[in-house]
Amino acid sequence: MKPPYTTRQGQYLAYINHYSTLHGRPPAEAEMMHFFQVTPPSVHQMILTLERRGLITRVPGQARSIRLRLPPEALPPLRGAAATASIHPPPPQTENPPVTDTETLLLHFGKSQIEHWFRYNDQNPLDDSHFVPLLDMLIDSFAHAGLTAAAIQQLRRHACEVYQRHRQQSAPAVEKNLGLMLSFLPPAVRSRWQCC
Repeated sequence: MKPPYTTRQGQYLAYINHYSTLHGRPPAEAEMMHFFQVTPPSVHQMILTLERRGLITRVPGQARSIRLRLPPEALPPLRGAAATASIHPPPPQTENPPVTDTETLLLHFGKSQIEHWFRYNDQNPLDDSHFVPLLDMLIDSFAHAGLTAAAIQQLRRHACEVYQRHRQQSAPAVEKNLGLMLSFLPPAVRSRWQCC
């Protein structure tokens, strides 16, 4: 008995079945495009054709909603040397997936932002009475982003070091640069900067 699909349609159906079996979800059109080395319109037209012929169902506009209407035994084998090599199973799930160190990333980003602000202020100077409170607000924004108190203290220490470096370059005779810096902060905020 002749199958209800063409050879090409059968390969798409076999791919959908194979991919769904390995991944537990249907493939996206982009994955079919990559596997069959065709353009996006070609894949989309094939999906519409398979749906029109009653070989699949799908929810228009919803990604990965393709469902086969044929049993797997009614499908042809997926052909080509790359057939099984190109559809990789998902990586095994571990109980404890690797944790990305967001804190280190935020801390590094915060330090680079502080450096950037000082470079910008060197080119477009603000009076320290305006700049230092803005710097405090920048660091405080990292606390709101979830950085721990210890990491925030590291950012404040870094800001003090950069302030000291920049002020010594512009006014090497001034000994009390950090005291001057802290004097521009309101007293309630100054206590957060005791790490300097």
